[in-house]
Amino acid sequence: MEDIKEKNENKDSVMNSSRKYILLQNKTTVACENDKCYLNGGECKKSDGSSMTESESKERVEKFKLEFYNNFLQKHYKNLVILAAAGTSMDNGNNKGKNRSGLWNDCKDEIQKIKTSFSENEKLKNIIDSKDIEALLSYLMLLEKTDENNEEKLASNRKELEKIIKESCNLNLDSNAPHKDFLNKITARKNNDARVQLFTTNYDTLFEQAANTAGFVVIDGFSFTQPREFSGKWFDLDIVNRENTRLKQEESFISKVFHLYKLHGSVNWTKNEKEGKEIIIQENNSEKPLVIYPANEKYESSYEQPYFEMMSRFQQALRKEETLLIVIGFGFQDKHIKNVIVEAVEQNPSFQLLIVNYNDKEGISPENLKEFFDDPNNWKVKRNVNIVFDTFKNFTKNYPENKTYYLKEREDESIQS
Repeated sequence: MEDIKEKNENKDSVMNSSRKYILLQNKTTVACENDKCYLNGGECKKSDGSSMTESESKERVEKFKLEFYNNFLQKHYKNLVILAAAGTSMDNGNNKGKNRSGLWNDCKDEIQKIKTSFSENEKLKNIIDSKDIEALLSYLMLLEKTDENNEEKLASNRKELEKIIKESCNLNLDSNAPHKDFLNKITARKNNDARVQLFTTNYDTLFEQAANTAGFVVIDGFSFTQPREFSGKWFDLDIVNRENTRLKQEESFISKVFHLYKLHGSVNWTKNEKEGKEIIIQENNSEKPLVIYPANEKYESSYEQPYFEMMSRFQQALRKEETLLIVIGFGFQDKHIKNVIVEAVEQNPSFQLLIVNYNDKEGISPENLKEFFDDPNNWKVKRNVNIVFDTFKNFTKNYPENKTYYLKEREDESIQS
């Protein structure tokens, strides 16, 4: 085996744009540059002191990541919280979800019509040239409120964009998607541990579809009666086996149950009326899905139900002791969500954060992550922050299985049979 030399010389004292960082912990950095691999700034070499080949360096980087996953994720965390965003939907095989730039491309024909209709509006032209879907929707909403002469036309343009976005997020789970394996791995926990809480900003129902195909019970804030009606009280319930219940809580524990919180709404949510009151229900093929579209108003909307309930639960979850938050596919552009995570990093001493960061730059991008660094110039993150460059699919593949849990599951099955 090669001898990995760990040099703690301050070779990373200046951010080197050509060096791609793959793993960041408070006292550890793993990076690659061309055909070389670096640990804590020192080049990794073979046992004879010679440099590794490019393939050997890549293999060493992957080995570092795997060692990190095995060591870090097999520790015991009383509370496990997941924040999944667009990056998880983009790993849906041939039926990929869209990030902001993807949504822009889907809307480009409609956007060109808007540009032509309002060609004299210089600010609108500049926003369109920047290809920022959130800025565009925000500005259209502003114009809708202030331009009385074009209010109807602007509302029609905005609604057409929202319709395209909704259709782009109406996804079917691909057979090669990692969602089902991911759910199986994260829920394999001790009987006396809290239920896994999965928060997502995605509108699609990929996690629900994965749960259905894998036999999960999802506690999502909606009643178990038809139509399924939203109330925050449903999050306080659990599923237990009364027949096996005795004195100890773990004897009534039912596996494959998790909590799902959709922070920005869902394509299968809609508003309805019941006894003169407005209610929120689940409905397939909703004509007017209840979602927070990517615009500045989403911060205001997050204080309305059901979004306020979801955000409150997220904040409560991150304030609990011994909590691990895994963030996957999230760009940290939503300030109301980012601020809650930053607060947990700074205020909760037993809190741990793992950011699975993937982009087209072949390494960790510090953009939008500066609050999680003690010393960004030296790529030093805060003591309870861990960042790894990986896809959702590869992260799921390398997420270590809880062998103790699976052994107990088999024992229970043999007893019952």
